[in-house]
Amino acid sequence: MAQVRCLLLVTLSLLASRVVAGELLAPEMPVEQVIDHYVQQRLAEKQIQHAPLADDCTLVRRTTLDVAGRIPTVAEVQSYANSTEADKRAKLVERLLASPDFALHFRNELDTLLMGGQKGSNNEWREYLLKSVRNGRSWDQMFRDMLIGSEEDAEIKPALTFLKSRVRELDELTNETTTIFFGVNVSCAKCHDHPLVEDWKQDHYFGMTSFFQRTYQTKKNGLAEKFSGEVKFKTVKGEDKVAKFMFLTGAPIDEPVVEVSADVRK
Repeated sequence: MAQVRCLLLVTLSLLASRVVAGELLAPEMPVEQVIDHYVQQRLAEKQIQHAPLADDCTLVRRTTLDVAGRIPTVAEVQSYANSTEADKRAKLVERLLASPDFALHFRNELDTLLMGGQKGSNNEWREYLLKSVRNGRSWDQMFRDMLIGSEEDAEIKPALTFLKSRVRELDELTNETTTIFFGVNVSCAKCHDHPLVEDWKQDHYFGMTSFFQRTYQTKKNGLAEKFSGEVKFKTVKGEDKVAKFMFLTGAPIDEPVVEVSADVRK
């Protein structure tokens, strides 16, 4: 189960090879400084003057809404405004991150991001998201849970809701995986090579689709994988072509040879 989809995750390492080591900031650098660095770098590149600093009341309201999903209480506003501590902004964020409101709010944000408009969202899925946030489960691990998770593992089985809700529509599954997890939209490459992005061609689109083509939903609402199957498409020149497993970097992935007995195939 999930051998082909596992190939998709293996190729994540290809992304890292495209980053120049000198461009990375020191790992011990505080996260707020890392964010400020890249924001300021982008503003400088675009020659944009940043907005002035917000006053205390505005800042505590915006921060509480963003982190906890609610407006601050009167007591919280007064406490923050009256504080003279130099690091009160950092302490505000830390307090909100440690509050129950953050986990609930971020769970809802993730549910909207991952399942917005889908009918498959359910209590088990939302509980998985909530536990993941509370336990600090990393984004890459959640990605693995959703795409190659095991039906036998009760803890992560609900994560497969992401896949189950889309597995019957390969185009939707391909498009939403690339946009949500990789931040790019290659949907137009289904019909033709991308007119603006030279690196996104039909081979890329159908190469991504190939990772999911063999996965199907069983009558018992589980997930299974066919032993064989390939994606075929017609190029803009009218040529019939078989898609290779291909990540968005353009590097084709060789399928591992797995010996399967006739009894297992049945």
